[in-house]
Parts: sequence; C-alpha cells; structure tokens
Amino acid sequence: MLCQRCQKNEANVHFTKIVNGEMVKYYLCEQCAKSAPEFNFVLSPGIIPHFLQTMFNFTNPKKTVLEESCPQCGRRLSEITKIGKLGCSGCYDKFQSELEPILRNIHGGGHHVGKIPARKGASIREKIEIQKLKEKLQQLVIKEEFEAAAVVRDQIRELEQKMEGMS
Repeated sequence: MLCQRCQKNEANVHFTKIVNGEMVKYYLCEQCAKSAPEFNFVLSPGIIPHFLQTMFNFTNPKKTVLEESCPQCGRRLSEITKIGKLGCSGCYDKFQSELEPILRNIHGGGHHVGKIPARKGASIREKIEIQKLKEKLQQLVIKEEFEAAAVVRDQIRELEQKMEGMS
C-alpha cells in the first residue's frame, strides 16, 4: 500500500485516530509520519518504556544496581529500563528483585496466564477449572460452609473423572 500523503513510498506506519467519534485510519511512509506533528510521539525512542515506568511508579534502584550487568548478555538494568526490553533469560535471574514489582504491576500478579488453544485446549481449561474449584473449596472449608464445600468437592470429582475418561 502506498503512503496516503506522498503517494510515492510504501506505507509502513499505520495509525488509527478517533475524530469526532469517527475512526480514521492513516497509512503513511516513515518520512511522512516523521513530518506529521500529530504523530511525533510514536517515533520518539524510549517514550513507551518511560511512560510505563511512570505509570507503574517504577523508581530507579540504587546506582550500583543500575550499572550491574547480566552475566549472559551483558545488558545493564539501566539499559533495560530505558528501552523496555530484557536482553536474555539470564536478565530475569540477575535482576529478579528489581523486575518483579514492575512485572507484577503490568501483569497483575506473579503468574503468567496466556491464551488457551481453541481446538486442543479443553483439557487445559478443565485443569484450570479444577484448580479454581480446589481454591474455592479451601475457602469454603476455612469459612466452615461445609454444605457448599461438599457441592464443590463433587464438582471437582466429576471433572477429574471426566478428564480420566478422556485420557
């Protein structure tokens, strides 16, 4: 697709803007997008990571921690916070204490919950459902609501039997 502005270059920057309640789509080349004042914010390097740091109240740790580097890739925490990307899996281990609060704020917890495949995800969904029911069961027992706990226990058994029959 050609740029909507210059009609010469390939459009590689795509924007959607709401104007008077109407959605307007823009397809621009990089040069035209850079010259458009309404789109300058997207092309500023580092603005998104800085925005996220501000949004999630990330305060820079001690200067010495910022200058330590990952033993695998050599990336420093100051670089990670500036660009918003880790260098490798070793960065998680090296900077775990600094990254954990940020990731908890972004993801809403310490456990990653991804998408479940539509076709082959039935067993995964049932395992998750069983886990949720077991947590509910524990809460009901703590509250001494034994009748409701018995109903949940039976639901768990039923789902577990259904899963055994599928295997």
